[in-house]
Amino acid sequence: MNNEFIDIFIPSYKRANNLKTVKYFTANGYEAGKIHVVIDSEADDKEEYEKECERYNVNLYVYNIDEARVRYDFVHRPSPARRAAGMARNMIYDIARNKGIKFYIVQDDDTQGYEVKRYGKYCRLARINEVVSVFNSIKRFMEVNRIGLFGLSQTGDYIGGAKCVLYQPKVMNTTFVNVNYIYAGERGVQDNDTSMFTGVLNEGYFTGQLMDGVVLKQTQSATAEGGLTDLYKELKLLNKALVTVIQYPSAIIAEKQKMNGGRLHHRINYRYLMPKILKMPNGRSNIAWDTYPEDGMFTNEPKLRRAGNGEI
Repeated sequence: MNNEFIDIFIPSYKRANNLKTVKYFTANGYEAGKIHVVIDSEADDKEEYEKECERYNVNLYVYNIDEARVRYDFVHRPSPARRAAGMARNMIYDIARNKGIKFYIVQDDDTQGYEVKRYGKYCRLARINEVVSVFNSIKRFMEVNRIGLFGLSQTGDYIGGAKCVLYQPKVMNTTFVNVNYIYAGERGVQDNDTSMFTGVLNEGYFTGQLMDGVVLKQTQSATAEGGLTDLYKELKLLNKALVTVIQYPSAIIAEKQKMNGGRLHHRINYRYLMPKILKMPNGRSNIAWDTYPEDGMFTNEPKLRRAGNGEI
């Protein structure tokens, strides 16, 4: 089966001259027309983004940040800037829908490469054909099993030593989206990707990430200029630890963690977060997101808006 270049959306903020993800994929032969950079309407460096995107022959989209704020659930007190990475990622659904894109990948704008990992051991940097092959394998897996959300792990997921496991119930950094089953799934002033996958699990849908094969080479967060660094500085990472705790207090707590330098961080007890997937005697799959008549499209848009939107 021939592999295709899957559409990749890259939300970006104040990094017009440092689009590492664009550079990585285009330098390695990824089809430029399948790469989409997304910025907000308040960006004061729009012209720089236009020049860089034209230089690499990739697409640029500008979403209305005022509309995004109205539609977004911050969960906790918003930052002074009233921004969140999840706002941008939620707006991508409409961009994809308008372009007729039914399946896509969301990447941070600081991707520098992937590593090959086999049986819990890192081997080498991944070649682009290996990355594309894994991307397509996940797409086929999601389409066949009717799954709305899945992901690839990153090297930072192995604090305390790499483990030889294939799957983990977590999705972030390299996120695969099947728009037939999910719409605007993120919320929270910070930790919006965690809010999304814990929400998916809590509603009884299957999701997670591939822990072996190809993994994202992690970039240290809250240090590079632009991106989420400004937001981290505004909030001192406190909200990052509290957003999912507020939503699911019976399954997630905030605690000081030695492995995270003693800073406050959330800890998820998956036993209380999600139901177990059972094999039904009639052969019905509990993995598929449309198994039961009551199953609907997963979304985290505010319920008042959702009730009045006939498209969701």
